[in-house]
Amino acid sequence: MKKYFGFFCAAITFGVFGATTASSQSTTCELTVVGQTYINGPCDIRSLSDGEGSFQITSLDQKYFAYLYVRGAGIGEAFWNEIAGAGHAHTPLGNLRREGACWINDTARICARASEESSSLSPLGAWDCEIMRFTLSATEYNVSGKLVPVANIEQIAEDGFGITLADDYRFAVFDVRPESLTWHSPKSGDTFECQRE
Repeated sequence: MKKYFGFFCAAITFGVFGATTASSQSTTCELTVVGQTYINGPCDIRSLSDGEGSFQITSLDQKYFAYLYVRGAGIGEAFWNEIAGAGHAHTPLGNLRREGACWINDTARICARASEESSSLSPLGAWDCEIMRFTLSATEYNVSGKLVPVANIEQIAEDGFGITLADDYRFAVFDVRPESLTWHSPKSGDTFECQRE
């Protein structure tokens, strides 16, 4: 119990529940434009439905994102949102060439790499806490059939994450392991040991 109390005192002291930093698909991304890095770490990535390998990367705080459209063997075209929080990627990054896990040109670099470390510490997935079950993705939290959009996920410790939902409800998960975690609500004081389903 002392461990949990200390964890939450530290979390409150350092202002948790801010930006999102969990990885929804065990991926680490980079988005650098004209020497400025906008994404560098765990990210959300999704394939685009063109069947060519095109994809979108998004910072987990959802401030920045980019689309990479594959146009041929090792050649792509990219766009990004440029303004933090903007909902459209209208700013062109030009044509890029593939180098390993990255797509680059003279002014932009977009990378997406599988990250075993982030997947082993991911709180995302389906969890059984005996008296409740929940699923958590980068965008949705489902508990007892109630689906709520996720506003933010922040890594607040090596094995702990603070989650803020769109309705401003906050909870944390800590002692995150590949197959288990501890769920805690500061508001209710409830703490549950959970196993991955």
